[in-house]
Amino acid sequence: MKNRWKALIAMTVLAALAGPPAEAKDMFYYIGYGVIQVIDGDTDEIVADIPAEGWLRETALTRDKRYLYVTAKRHLIHKVDLEARKVVDTLDLNGDGWDRFVYGFDLAPDGKTAYLSVRGRTTEGGEVVVTPPRLTQMDLKTGKTLRTLELPWDVATLTTVKDGSMVYAIGKDLYKIDVSGKEMKIVETYPMYEKQMNFLPFWNYSWENGGIFMANYYTPELMGLLGINKETGEITDTPLNGIPVFAYSVIYSPDKKKAYGVMDELNVIDLTTNTYEAIVVNHEGTAYGINVSTDGLKVYLAGGGSTLTIYDTKTLKPLKVLQMATDGMDLRRVTF
Repeated sequence: MKNRWKALIAMTVLAALAGPPAEAKDMFYYIGYGVIQVIDGDTDEIVADIPAEGWLRETALTRDKRYLYVTAKRHLIHKVDLEARKVVDTLDLNGDGWDRFVYGFDLAPDGKTAYLSVRGRTTEGGEVVVTPPRLTQMDLKTGKTLRTLELPWDVATLTTVKDGSMVYAIGKDLYKIDVSGKEMKIVETYPMYEKQMNFLPFWNYSWENGGIFMANYYTPELMGLLGINKETGEITDTPLNGIPVFAYSVIYSPDKKKAYGVMDELNVIDLTTNTYEAIVVNHEGTAYGINVSTDGLKVYLAGGGSTLTIYDTKTLKPLKVLQMATDGMDLRRVTF
């Protein structure tokens, strides 16, 4: 008993010496044209510019949060060192007489390979030759194509699920693709087209959403939210009540009791009633991307134009407007 008390006292002393746990630090990355701008989530000031070639689109984060991969010009893949704040490598998919176009990108869990939805184009005898849509797995160090799978239709977004054993490809329909074996294969199709679900799932906030991919869709009657649990692969469909409010992208609040959407307005969605709680006009105009602070107190609207507006989530009033270097496509949050 005496030794047990000594151990408890020692643990208490060590905990006191260690001090309080470090607070989470939010950094936001504005995905612009030829530049990624870094915003400090504490001060909401631009603290760095990371030059990058071309107009930037899809992003994927390594598990250790050291590198951010960003696609550009539909054929470049930039590797960005977040600590050094610079592009340290770039892969060009074009070559051998082929132009290749990326529409969908996600990392494998090991961060060494990536999955891409790719179309290829070349000319033969004066005629244009276009490949069918394909899912490709690529080695990110060498640029070598490891595997390919022909897809029934083009897709816009890819997300890995079940610890990388599956890839979900979202386009006209959602294809569940088993990538765990030697050959990749479609094992199930989740129908969306026949349900009249109209998607534009370009904005993938899975890591900010706690491992949930979420995108809004429209039918002739309503707006809904499609969620994909990246751990289990489960798909959830949440139709919303009321007249549809248009949004490009949506994101959860940290407690997942609300969702925020953005187009020309900031939309607040109550997920206990599946209704629109509030609609606030964004006076800076159309925005593509949206993100939220880890404490849930601020929501960020960016892209479309060249401004970033920060709102108080309690009052829904703008706290600050940042003038960015370029028009933008997205805003990602990395919490260190």
